[in-house]
Amino acid sequence: MWNSQEPLKLLLTMPTHLTGENVQNLQAVIDVDKMLNSQRLKRDLCGEYAPFCDFCDKSVRYPCAHAYVKMKHAEGLDVEVPEEVYNSFKLEEAEKEIAVAEETVSEAVVEAPKKRIRIAVAKKAR
Repeated sequence: MWNSQEPLKLLLTMPTHLTGENVQNLQAVIDVDKMLNSQRLKRDLCGEYAPFCDFCDKSVRYPCAHAYVKMKHAEGLDVEVPEEVYNSFKLEEAEKEIAVAEETVSEAVVEAPKKRIRIAVAKKAR
């Protein structure tokens, strides 16, 4: 379902210690594919989109990119997000609430069924 090649191609062009910009770019590549698959399946795939979802930490910005890097590091790839970069992406409580609210809204939009309305005009018999 997910395009595993594009994030890997991008990751292999990056340094072994990723910067904040590297993490943002990686998230953008993952988001495009996740959004296309979510639209195709008509549901939000957050948490079940790819194998790296098992490594997800929603307390940081760009959770997919961080999870992907953690998965690749666990697989033996020499890549990591330095602790200071990771900590700079930590969400504050208010930001977490906003992120959860936005996710709920996006789920509602993706899962909303399409309804048709039929309008009929009746004529009074004489």
